[in-house]
Amino acid sequence: MSEQTSPTTSPTSSIFLNTDVPNLARIFDYLAGGSINYEIDRQAATAMLTIIPSLGKWVRLRRAFIQEAASQLHAAGFRQFLDFGSGMPADDHIHAFAPEARVVFSDLNPVAISYGQGLFTGQERIAYIRGDARQVEQVFAAPEVQRLIDRQQPVAIGLNAINLFLNEADNRRMAQALYAWAPAGSKVFMVFQTRADREMPAEYERFREMCRAAGLPIELHTYSQSIEMMRPWQPANIQPIVDFLALPQDFITPADETEIGLAFYAAFLEM
Repeated sequence: MSEQTSPTTSPTSSIFLNTDVPNLARIFDYLAGGSINYEIDRQAATAMLTIIPSLGKWVRLRRAFIQEAASQLHAAGFRQFLDFGSGMPADDHIHAFAPEARVVFSDLNPVAISYGQGLFTGQERIAYIRGDARQVEQVFAAPEVQRLIDRQQPVAIGLNAINLFLNEADNRRMAQALYAWAPAGSKVFMVFQTRADREMPAEYERFREMCRAAGLPIELHTYSQSIEMMRPWQPANIQPIVDFLALPQDFITPADETEIGLAFYAAFLEM
């Protein structure tokens, strides 16, 4: 991975191919173990890892939850997914674990959008669109959503780590709008991060500043705030992400928890 000079597959978009500056979508793809990134992204990721060495673990946990959640929802009969903050649409994303389901990915990152649209050109059941979780009504109105999402059938809605990048008011508006739009029987699947009721570690504040400088400010919420912001959705299953994925308890060490200063939860919410 560290020896790669270019992604293994890359739609020839000038936006995606711009390697003058690192891009957060490609950085997080690298941290998740993906191949859709360039050397400049790997250098930026390495800088982040010097601040929070366990960052790669947390990013991979998020991706593992998405995979497991998609598999469980597909087994439960869900055949359509609407995902926010999708990032790079790697081969191991939702569509790989929900075969024959209709999937609409969305993001604000122009590199992720450009790559996704190039990758899924000509696909009948998968689309990648520009989607802002603060303006979900625009997502609902997108032609791709109108074409692929049947409002008479339940929808699985992915909001993985979205709450971390929205303030409380925006989280509440998003949750209420999704609830009003979603067909009966729909579910939300999400990873959310919560801060402890104490001062955040200096390492995390440095990482937070790096994200802010890259145009991705991070908002920190407590566990109770995170649940309350998502109402009227009701918790169906919420567990620490390590427990949900049935990983060994020592997969995340005390040092990992201390340096990140956040707790990570896996959740399903229902109507």
